Amino acid sequence: MTMDSYDKLLETVLQEYKILTEYKRLQNEDLGGIYVIPSFDNSFLWFGVLFVRAGPYKDGVFRFSMTLPENFPNDSAVPAIVFQSEIFHPLTCPYSGALDLSEAFPRWKNGENHVWQLLKFVQYVFASFDEYMSLAEQSANNVAHELYHQNRTDFLQKVNECVKLSQSKLYDPAPVQDKNYILFERFDKETHGPVLESIKQGNTSEVTTPPTSGLSWVKEGVFQPLSK
Repeated sequence: MTMDSYDKLLETVLQEYKILTEYKRLQNEDLGGIYVIPSFDNSFLWFGVLFVRAGPYKDGVFRFSMTLPENFPNDSAVPAIVFQSEIFHPLTCPYSGALDLSEAFPRWKNGENHVWQLLKFVQYVFASFDEYMSLAEQSANNVAHELYHQNRTDFLQKVNECVKLSQSKLYDPAPVQDKNYILFERFDKETHGPVLESIKQGNTSEVTTPPTSGLSWVKEGVFQPLSK
């Protein structure tokens, strides 16, 4: 192996370690309602699901992907977050589904900015929507922005439609072939019942159930994820 090849390998290993460190840091932050995991095949691509617990978008289940820049974290470019289903939100592009992060993250600052902060911002602009709108200065969807200020009833109707659409897509099959893509199963009493009871009693380590294809299950009408 030449010195150049060795340096390149070392650089790649260090970068992968930094990405893994970012992922591990999520466990120490208050990110209730957001699930993310790096792709099995590509550590620069992360799969995510946002369960909104408050505000106009409450009970929405929005899938998204997050793509890290090629030189992350040594790059001023900000990771990109793109939602997989239509979302009527002032910060979400109605054509691409991309979330506008420029107001909170005009550029990425290595050592100061972290992935958990991005996810915290995602959580905030949905769960604390009215508070965010009172401070917002930018918009990626002018129709949504104007409707919010001019006709709250029609705005809430549009939001309700995208929430219902997100719920209808919850159990859709994976659009990509990736072992880490987040899947949910419909609640099955025989398979998931013992685990649910164990979670309630705090004895998850004592319960064994047949293997399932999903990582989690979601009970219809509740839209709260439960996992083994």
